[in-house]
Amino acid sequence: MLRTPARIGIATIAAATTGALLAGSAPAASGSKAAADPLKILISNDDGYKHPYIRQLQAALKKSGHDAVIVAPADDQSGKGTGLSFSGSLKAAEEEPGIWSVSGTPGDAVTFGIRQVFKDAKPDLIVSGVNAGPNAGPTANHSGTVGATVAANDQGIPAVAVSADFDLTNPQNPFPTVPQAADFTARTVDRLAKTARSGPLLPSRTALNINYPAKPASAVAFTNIGRAAHITVKYVPDPAACPTCFKITPGLDPNAPEPVGNADTSALRAGKVSVSLLNGDWGVQGWASGQGGPTEREVRMTRARLQGLEP
Repeated sequence: MLRTPARIGIATIAAATTGALLAGSAPAASGSKAAADPLKILISNDDGYKHPYIRQLQAALKKSGHDAVIVAPADDQSGKGTGLSFSGSLKAAEEEPGIWSVSGTPGDAVTFGIRQVFKDAKPDLIVSGVNAGPNAGPTANHSGTVGATVAANDQGIPAVAVSADFDLTNPQNPFPTVPQAADFTARTVDRLAKTARSGPLLPSRTALNINYPAKPASAVAFTNIGRAAHITVKYVPDPAACPTCFKITPGLDPNAPEPVGNADTSALRAGKVSVSLLNGDWGVQGWASGQGGPTEREVRMTRARLQGLEP
């Protein structure tokens, strides 16, 4: 199967500055369903359809009254970014009611779900997660969890990615706040639906990236994508495998400096829920005339609609 995993070009457009926030909600516009209606939600991830965290997310969204269907990779696809298959074949099956497996990347799963599982009526929203581990800073560029939202945006559907940070001091339960992350995501989706007033859930071709801390959260922060490389990769010679082989080992640097203000990495370290607004456009805003994307007003309105969310 030919795959072209691509690095995500994420332009962060929701700077968490201390300006005046607009009160109320977004005005009506063409887009999603009425706020009173349950949403049709496609849920995916990069850890696979069997992973317990995606099941917890589905349960939380269903508890809120939404029609939430899982369409996720058949096996672990972590780190596959925005990879998408353009040839060959894939296997897809409804493993149980409302839960589909797809033998491909998160992008394959989302694209298949939109075009086949939801072929009669596109989903209102794609939600990806809950990922086992944070997708903040540069890690988001290579994340299959975030990559699923890019696949959704490419097809004109808004999306939300959610990840839970790990607790290195708790090896028996390294992701203790997954239930809270799933609940927070469901409440965020509810807030978007209720404030959309039959308009779009999010600005065109954007996604929220939620990172939930491993400890009880103290607050919710609107953040930028940081640059601190807390998670790194090392290559160690592995002559036992072959003369030219290298073993790939992950590395952690919790004290890596963060040059970006209001960064998602900084919010997580401070025990806050990080909420960033992303797009998958490689282009830099303002580089050339005619570029689309959300306006500054749309970004401010989105922040205002999410104000007051509790962790």
